[in-house]
Amino acid sequence: MLSHPELISAARSAIDYVRTNVRYRGLNTPGGWIRNPTEANQKVIARLYSLYVGSQRDAEYKGGFNGEYYVNELDKLAKLTNTGNCSELSAVAFNFLKDKGVRPIDYFGVFRGAWNHAFVIINRDAGTPLSNFRDWTNSAVLCDPLYDRFADAGFLASWYPRCLPFTNPDVKYRLE
Repeated sequence: MLSHPELISAARSAIDYVRTNVRYRGLNTPGGWIRNPTEANQKVIARLYSLYVGSQRDAEYKGGFNGEYYVNELDKLAKLTNTGNCSELSAVAFNFLKDKGVRPIDYFGVFRGAWNHAFVIINRDAGTPLSNFRDWTNSAVLCDPLYDRFADAGFLASWYPRCLPFTNPDVKYRLE
């Protein structure tokens, strides 16, 4: 098992990996358009290509929801199109951490009406109910490649207050 500083370092490494492998991050946010301001044409093309390929793949898929498939497809889409929103970027980070042997890891996809966000949590104790936020965040680490955030998971409450309380459907995929 990794120490807390090693978990923070793993999250930082995952974000660095995403930055290196997905040039145009968060084009569904104003911040994504501010990065690399001279590459507006490339961003438009990348975003449209991502939307096209993503919708084509969605139309072809006939199965029910499968977290592993979902994460893997988002990872591939981000790398193919060189862009992604929080969902795709978190999938790239998740698979990076998985390949490095970091466990446990959770892919969170939190939908709260008009607000939604995806991120990765490392080292969450699955034995603690998600609704008991204070207890499971004691040793867990957040990895959010959209906003370049890696920190103790307790920061979720101040950074994304609309995500609380968490429920079981918020965890889309978990690896022990």
